[in-house]
Amino acid sequence: MTNQTSRRAQALRAASRFVGAGLLDQVVIATANAANTLLGGVLLAKEQFGALALALSVGYFSMYLNRAIVGDVLLALASRYDGDHRVRLVRNGLTTALCSGLVTTVIFVGIWLVWPHNGKIDLHELIWLTPFMIPIMLHDTARCDYLADRRPEKALSIDLVWAGTQGIAILFMVLIGHSTPGGLLAAWGIGATAGATVYVLREGHLPWGGNPKAWLAETRHLSGWFTATAVVAQVQVLSISFLVAGKLSKIDLGNLRFVQTVQLQPVQNLVAAIQGLLVPRASRNAATAAKPGAEGLEAAAALRRQTRQLAIAFAVLGMLMVIIVWPLVSWLLTRTGKFSEAAPLALPIALQGAIYLLQVPFTAAMRGMHRARMLFVQYVVFATISLTGLSIGANYGLHGAAWGLLTGSTAGLIVMMTLYFHALKLVGPPPESPATPRLDTAKST
Repeated sequence: MTNQTSRRAQALRAASRFVGAGLLDQVVIATANAANTLLGGVLLAKEQFGALALALSVGYFSMYLNRAIVGDVLLALASRYDGDHRVRLVRNGLTTALCSGLVTTVIFVGIWLVWPHNGKIDLHELIWLTPFMIPIMLHDTARCDYLADRRPEKALSIDLVWAGTQGIAILFMVLIGHSTPGGLLAAWGIGATAGATVYVLREGHLPWGGNPKAWLAETRHLSGWFTATAVVAQVQVLSISFLVAGKLSKIDLGNLRFVQTVQLQPVQNLVAAIQGLLVPRASRNAATAAKPGAEGLEAAAALRRQTRQLAIAFAVLGMLMVIIVWPLVSWLLTRTGKFSEAAPLALPIALQGAIYLLQVPFTAAMRGMHRARMLFVQYVVFATISLTGLSIGANYGLHGAAWGLLTGSTAGLIVMMTLYFHALKLVGPPPESPATPRLDTAKST
């Protein structure tokens, strides 16, 4: 009994270290990403801040599109393998990310050359990201490699390199008294370059040593739908920036992005951290659930139990967030001269964050079950209703636009839960498995 208790205690300590490293890793990388927006809001004039927000929107669009092609697939697929198969997947994924970075670099230069450098939608600051898109893609892929391999402490280490290097670059810019949108963007890219370099030197995975064709051939059942989903999701995010800047103004876009960064981005970062921890585990359970016998039934029950328990926990966390964060952010914004007119945005954005939290366990389970096509359907509904709500709400100002975005998030949650319960019917051992154990497990869950 003593030995069994000791093993359980050791397992709990190991699990706590794993979760703690994963959450801390997301805090660090989120800080690196949020620093551009937060410091831009403080250091730059409102017109300059709006231009920074537009450039960042395009940069994030490209990075998250690459994550769909490579990073999300590593989380859902590489976590099922060990040995040479896994090493080959990682190398092929890194080379695919390298190719994504090269294509993005060419596109950014083209946009900078042909896009008008004036007007409401101004992308001239995008040129500052051009030299850094390759290391940004590689670093993001490296993080997903570590998370898929259940080594979040390694992901944390390269993210600390990113954040630390970026912080030094920003500090230097502030000390010389020359704060610009381009400087903030370049500091972000320099940090990514440092983090990606440490990964390559440590792991010995040369970015050009893989085969993108082999990657696409092996992962197309996931990467195709994940990419389509990411395109819809990121077009939705990018369209928000363009619609707000076009229908309202760059100043309104700056107000919206600042409140979202303060209030919604921490939630999105927590969501990303939890997804990185849950998807590999859900994927292993879903794979095991396909086996006949007691092992498959137990894994299917574990997947259901994990989703149910986390849904309850995140629902409570979401309610607490609205109750506490909404009045606090609203009060703080009213005390600032620069963003006081954005205070009414605090409530709809707080509610949107609560919905994102509640959706986490369902999204993780769907990714683990490899229901990529269903995720695509959910994002199409979410994006369509969000942009429609935004467009209609913008007729009543920025406040109306924020409530319009909330309608899309609500619809997305409803669709996600509906698809999840449908997907559960497909989880478990094949039909030829004994029927009685399946009924017993269903009663227990």
